[in-house]
Amino acid sequence: MYIRRFLMAFFASAILTPVFAQTQPQEMRREPLMTVLGKGKHEVRPDLARVAVTVTTEGKTLESVNNPHQDRATRALKILEGLQSLGLEIEKSNYRVDERRVQRPIPPVQPGPGQRYENLVEGYTATTTFSLKIAAMDKLNEIVTKVTDSNLFQVHSVRFQVVQERMALNQARRSAMLDAKEQALAYAEPVDLELKEIIAITDGEAEAPDGYADMPMRRATSPNSTVQIIPPATLEFNASVNVTWRIAPRGF
Repeated sequence: MYIRRFLMAFFASAILTPVFAQTQPQEMRREPLMTVLGKGKHEVRPDLARVAVTVTTEGKTLESVNNPHQDRATRALKILEGLQSLGLEIEKSNYRVDERRVQRPIPPVQPGPGQRYENLVEGYTATTTFSLKIAAMDKLNEIVTKVTDSNLFQVHSVRFQVVQERMALNQARRSAMLDAKEQALAYAEPVDLELKEIIAITDGEAEAPDGYADMPMRRATSPNSTVQIIPPATLEFNASVNVTWRIAPRGF
């Protein structure tokens, strides 16, 4: 009985194996695909400026810094509030106190690598940073000039942006998608292939420009002239996308 069952199992496996061998290549066959990296850009004229300015006060002790700096920062705030009618908006402010340290040799002074040093507090610097937003681009130079004329502020950075940043990024993404399709067609058409359905879309990088401008300067020969900040003509937004199509011979 045992031998009979063994022979039946053996012949069954011998019959099924060729069938499996014929179907396996079809199951493992991969459909032809094409993946293309598309890149796009969109240029927009800046319509917003962000300006970072600081007010600083130095002193030997914390007491000699805090009170004078509070007075200077209060006067600075009033100046900025007076410029709101020109289109200036105070987004936020930040206050901090930093130690000013200096390294001094520990006696006896021994020139060379064996000399020891101590790190001493030489004084303190109080800093208030104001983050400003200016939507009235035609008033930008006038506002920055009035800020610098107060002799309280130091302008640290000027950055240009667009209000509808997300819309600009999406336009760059659309351009990237069209670029991917154009490239895929350029590959497929010369060899009589067609693009079928899209199998996958993978979002790539989408970047807004930093938009930083050179620091505003005045000519020494005309110190009373208006500060000149020249915004870029356009800001370039970039995006990329990976698109995978199923391809087939033309007509199939």
